[in-house]
Amino acid sequence: MILVAVGTYIHGFDELVMAADIAAAQLDLDGFAQIGQSRIIPQRLAWERFLAPAAMAARIAAASLVICHGGIGLLGEAMRAAKPIIVMPRRGRPTADSPAGDQSAVVRRLAASHRITVCERGSDLAPLLKARVAAGLAPQSYDLSTDVPRLVATFLACGQ
Repeated sequence: MILVAVGTYIHGFDELVMAADIAAAQLDLDGFAQIGQSRIIPQRLAWERFLAPAAMAARIAAASLVICHGGIGLLGEAMRAAKPIIVMPRRGRPTADSPAGDQSAVVRRLAASHRITVCERGSDLAPLLKARVAAGLAPQSYDLSTDVPRLVATFLACGQ
């Protein structure tokens, strides 16, 4: 079962919802989509607009694969749950009417050091998903170690 999640952005993510629904239908896959404010209503995938944090965590835990936007919250949850991930970053400059920023840089950086599949266009999702399913959907190991505590301690020590 796949999980598709677009987060809470005020305009949703129509391209991702549509691409995931089409891919699921083409590949005969079951799944669930958290569609937020997207205007696209999935035909193949079960869906809800928003999930409480505990419900989202349960959906991630039950999923064989997570397909999501490039938000660090969803990516982090999927990585901590050891799920294979396909990510489609939102693009574009923030404006007053559309405040989401471009997620491409974050996604590229994560994909450079983790086995995360990046989907650049909605039309690429079905072939990427087919290849990922063919390669197997075993739990994925991510190195989530960080040196942030050391960096903070060093910074604080310099101020004394």
